[in-house]
Amino acid sequence: MRDDIASERPGGVLVVEVRGELDIDTVLRWTTVFEAAICEMPGPHLLVLDLGLLEFLSVRGARGLLGALALCRERGIAGCLIVPPGSDVERVVRFTGLAARAPVFSHRLLAIAAYQPVAVRWLPR
Repeated sequence: MRDDIASERPGGVLVVEVRGELDIDTVLRWTTVFEAAICEMPGPHLLVLDLGLLEFLSVRGARGLLGALALCRERGIAGCLIVPPGSDVERVVRFTGLAARAPVFSHRLLAIAAYQPVAVRWLPR
């Protein structure tokens, strides 16, 4: 796997860590990664797009994220974003309305815990 793309699959959850830049020059590559990840998931229930290491997010990149989340909804998969509070990426997520269209969490463990059945819900200490 390339050094700017990382993913892990803990129990029906796919986490895609987006690194570097998500802008007009890279949006096609990233949306292809998102679509491939969604399509290869056998019986997933959650796609977590972790933007914690993203250095730059453009409006065009935000539209690509919206497209990935729409594809999740079409397939019956929940999708959410991990966005560091107070970051430039958070400002773009809020400015573009992306935060109003997808759940946003500050940490991936919080996102995964929010989607766990109540009987097995856990939170990091």
